[in-house]
Amino acid sequence: MRSVTARSSKGLIIRTAFHVFGKSGIESTSLREVAREAGVSPALVIHHFDSKQGLVAALDEAVVGEFAEAYAAADAIEGTHDLVRRRGEQTVRVMGERPDVCAYVGRAMVEGTAGSYGLFRNMIRGGRAEIDSLAESGVLRPDADRLWATLQHFFLIWAPLSFMPMLKEALGGDLLDPDQLDRWLDANVELLAQGLYV
Repeated sequence: MRSVTARSSKGLIIRTAFHVFGKSGIESTSLREVAREAGVSPALVIHHFDSKQGLVAALDEAVVGEFAEAYAAADAIEGTHDLVRRRGEQTVRVMGERPDVCAYVGRAMVEGTAGSYGLFRNMIRGGRAEIDSLAESGVLRPDADRLWATLQHFFLIWAPLSFMPMLKEALGGDLLDPDQLDRWLDANVELLAQGLYV
């Protein structure tokens, strides 16, 4: 096994779990498999996270934190189009840098585990706070249904991750390739800021 310090082992286990769960599924992957892939003992995983449920909760918290940090970095900009694009660029940046996180989120949403329900609730809560902030800054239409605005943003961003294998065929390439991410961003910005129908 690799030599891993106590200080670095927790982060290593989280990074490995993102990869393994994203590739093989959450329900079907044991803590022993995560430990083997990380090169640590199962006891060390239990030491840090108590259980598989604890590990999944840590991953979910890391997902929410990663994107919340990215959105916080997107300063408010005058004009709907620019603001929507800036928020989208932050999302695309994290997705491009962390395909393992995207694979994990896609799996979690499809499997509908107890953990994924918690992740969904956290993401919707964060999304609603974002929608409320946009409404208060005058960017959101006053008559918009804020709940459905939150859900629509969520589906535009996260639903494609649950269909990545099928999307690869439709797009002729991986959704997380830089060119595809840019194309996806452009389409989402245009849809949200300009509407789809004449």
